[in-house]
Amino acid sequence: MIFSRHNFLRLTLLLLLLASSAIYAFAQQATPAAKPELIAAPEKRSAKVLFDEVQSYVNNKYAEFNKQNVAYSQKVEARTKQEQKDLAAKYAAVLQTRKSLKDADVYYLGMLHHLAGNADEALEAMRRYLAGPAKGENAQLARAVTVLYSTRKNLIPEAERAVEGYARNQPQNLPEWFGMEKLIAEASQKAKDYTGALKHAEQMLAVAKLVAAQKAVNAMRRDDMLFKAVSFIAEAYVQLNRRDEAISAVVELQKLALSIPSASLLRLTNIRLAGLDRSIDLKEIFNQAAPANAAPLPEIVATQWIDHTPVKLSELRGQVVLLDFWAPWCPPCRYTFPKLQRWHESYKDKGLVILGLTNYSGNINGVGATPGEELAYLRTFKKQNRLPYGFVIADSSVNDLNYGVFSIPMSFLIDRKGNVRFIALGAGEGEITALGKMIDKVMSEPVIQQTQTRAAVSPDRNAKN
Repeated sequence: MIFSRHNFLRLTLLLLLLASSAIYAFAQQATPAAKPELIAAPEKRSAKVLFDEVQSYVNNKYAEFNKQNVAYSQKVEARTKQEQKDLAAKYAAVLQTRKSLKDADVYYLGMLHHLAGNADEALEAMRRYLAGPAKGENAQLARAVTVLYSTRKNLIPEAERAVEGYARNQPQNLPEWFGMEKLIAEASQKAKDYTGALKHAEQMLAVAKLVAAQKAVNAMRRDDMLFKAVSFIAEAYVQLNRRDEAISAVVELQKLALSIPSASLLRLTNIRLAGLDRSIDLKEIFNQAAPANAAPLPEIVATQWIDHTPVKLSELRGQVVLLDFWAPWCPPCRYTFPKLQRWHESYKDKGLVILGLTNYSGNINGVGATPGEELAYLRTFKKQNRLPYGFVIADSSVNDLNYGVFSIPMSFLIDRKGNVRFIALGAGEGEITALGKMIDKVMSEPVIQQTQTRAAVSPDRNAKN
């Protein structure tokens, strides 16, 4: 295994900000104190130089290992990280012997204590640093470290002051900010301060929405952040005996999942909603009025099209589109074929476009295959199963990620205005029946005039996007 390079400092801090109690317990293990002989030699380098050496220690060691073809093992990784902690503790001890430290030096002292796992010393150093004219990225990282360790000590007001300072200043790393708010929400919840937990959970959601809008993380991480935020909100409302508001918060997340769109987020949200009230109709969200102006949906990315002219979703406005995510090796996907055939035959002349989205998988029935061999297999598969609608084939999982599809089959029904009106989460009888009813409903809605219309189906041109 090749050791990867990364910004170890920020990754370490983010992991700690989002850490579980198990990771916290591990981090609390005592760090061996630097032995006197380790710091006996005079050390005159600046605080920044010492910190930079520690920060880059793991990356530099990994580079050495790669050159030496050292095999990866968990033991090697653990030893390397422990060596970094020991070095951080050594240099922190060096800085503490100096009679006076500049403001910037105090920051590096705090970060060395942080990397060494010395919680109390790191927090005290960051307090000193932030009491001065701290600004820029170093100040923001110092605030994140402050939140990390002050919440562990149940010093919630101090953590709140730090995150408020983070919100007022730049630069801002949104996942880092989210992690800070999450730590305070967790600490407030643990202290049974559910009003405080609600406040920071709502801020988690606000930051998560910024992350989604700016596409600052991948789809899986985005969905996880949104879901965690609303879960905290719902739990706080439940503890405050405001269950109706808890339900409303989760329903709003359902709407967001539909508009993003993300099948994964919708599935998670439905599970949370059912946990709050089993009598709730999880499909009610699809009966609500669609927005007048739909947000642009992720465009389809394709390497090959079979029995369909390459087309953009934006060019299909005015038609009803059903995106069916499937794979030939998926038994539940085959269960939906008769329904898809029937819907195509019933509505193909009334503006329904069905597109079956799949990916090259590198094999056919468990045997390795080239893309060319897979393409030929898919053409044959399509004919043998008498599937009359077009296939869209990608050479990556980009479409799955764009639509939050982490299991198949999944189907997205898009109306003539470009709104996602239904997401079928699998091939269960209830899902397929509900999808069929929604297709009937959406097809009966008025046709809107389009100035530009692409043909729904045309001969396969074997075109690439």
